[in-house]
Amino acid sequence: MSARAVIDSVEFARSRQVLRGRVPLAEFARLRDSLYNTDGALEFELRGGSDARERLRLRLSVAGELKLACQRCLGRLDFALAADADLLVLTAAGAGEEVGYEDLDGVPANPRTDVWTLVEDEALLALPLSPRHVEGSCGPAVRAST
Repeated sequence: MSARAVIDSVEFARSRQVLRGRVPLAEFARLRDSLYNTDGALEFELRGGSDARERLRLRLSVAGELKLACQRCLGRLDFALAADADLLVLTAAGAGEEVGYEDLDGVPANPRTDVWTLVEDEALLALPLSPRHVEGSCGPAVRAST
C-alpha cells in the first residue's frame, strides 16, 4: 500500500502543478462495493491551473479497467473507465463571483485535499447505473438454490 496523495488545492492550482499516479482498486472503500473484484488499479493525472476568468481549477483524468457485476447474469463485466473532470476550486475569495452551469463541478479549497478521494469520486460518477452485458451475451443464468 502506498501513501495517500494529499495536496493544498489552492497552491496546487495556483502553481500549475501536475500529479500522476496509480492506485490499486482495493484502496477505494466506496468503489469496492460496485466491483466484481478488486483486481487492477486506476491511473490518474491531476493538473492545476486557472480558466479564462483566472479562477483556480483542477483538471482530473482517471482511467482503468474495472470488473463490474452484470445485473442480468451476475457474471463479470469488463468496463473501460475513462473520466475527465474540470473542477472549480471554491475559495472564500471567489464567494461573490457568479457561477454558471459549466461550473457546477467544484471542490472546496482545502490545504489537505485527498487526491485519492477525488479519483474515487470521479470513478463512481462514471459507473453505469445498471451494468449489463450486451443483450444475448450473458453467460448461463444464475439459479437460486431451493
